[in-house]
Amino acid sequence: MLLTERIEAMDDGIEVVRAATVEEGKLYPFPEGWYVVAESRELACGELRERMWLGQSIVYWRDLNGDVCVADGTCPHLGSHLGPTAGGKLKNGNLVCPFHGFEYDVSGTCVRARDVKPPRSAQLIRFAVAETSGLIFAYFGQDSMKPRWQMPLFPSDGIARGVRRITLRAHPQTTSENSVDMNHLEEVHGYTRLTKLRETEVCGPFLFSSYSFTRNMLTFGLRKLQFDVEIQIGVWGLGMSTVNISTEYGILARQWVLSTPIDGEMIELWLIVDIRKLPNWWWLRRLLRNPAAKLAARLGVNDLEEDVRKDVVIWDKQNYRSRPAYSASDKDISQFRRYCQQFYSKVAQ
Repeated sequence: MLLTERIEAMDDGIEVVRAATVEEGKLYPFPEGWYVVAESRELACGELRERMWLGQSIVYWRDLNGDVCVADGTCPHLGSHLGPTAGGKLKNGNLVCPFHGFEYDVSGTCVRARDVKPPRSAQLIRFAVAETSGLIFAYFGQDSMKPRWQMPLFPSDGIARGVRRITLRAHPQTTSENSVDMNHLEEVHGYTRLTKLRETEVCGPFLFSSYSFTRNMLTFGLRKLQFDVEIQIGVWGLGMSTVNISTEYGILARQWVLSTPIDGEMIELWLIVDIRKLPNWWWLRRLLRNPAAKLAARLGVNDLEEDVRKDVVIWDKQNYRSRPAYSASDKDISQFRRYCQQFYSKVAQ
């Protein structure tokens, strides 16, 4: 039975705007959308971190109430960097600039400027934040605090999780495009008996598709194990794709493929596998259930990484073609590229 999960996150008010033409051989590196910042478990209350994210240095922290702020890493006062590597720190959940001691709360407001009244203009440039299923996302767009669509809220129904991160030369559009490139699944990954289970559907900033196929495990020692798979794909903007998986053995899992641009050339690709259900075999019901789920998550994310490594070789030297020589079987790729246009219309100006 195909797993039929549907995230009810549609917004009838979503504005779909036509995009400006992109250059031949080059995509604007920072399309609009929600992009992962960190795992929730990586950010404790009262902890400050920094990173490069969509071409800029950002800081992010969780205050004493558990609220998260993601902001540009430059102090609006005299431009000091606010990250811990420059001396930035937290005091009672507020961010303290290392240069002159200005303090900012998670709303980005300067709440203290030493012995003077905080300037009204001392406001951090912030990004809208969404935390779901143990992951922290922030929104990048023309108005970073007014997302054109809301991040779907995914259920935290995994019993074990495996995570891998890869830094590579690619673009989030090209990594997401594989979701609808059925032909490459056979050519690159060796899947057989490929069948499309539903037509590709675009719903504003979201795209859905579904396939079934037969594949082998890629982890060493298990490569002779072959199994039938049904998948439901959700593309939630170019920063996040999910794949809901059901296998003939009764395993249910969710894969996350999260593409976050770093500096305009390199991206950080997060590969996550959540095991949602194990087979109801009697020997898994009690003591072995948790170890078996952890093992399944480890094997699942290892196989996902092995699969993606095959794509990485191609992505590294791929040149974007805005007018590709489509074949008769490239209908879904053409539809996907039309879908992508909405993510460049405002940010690339």
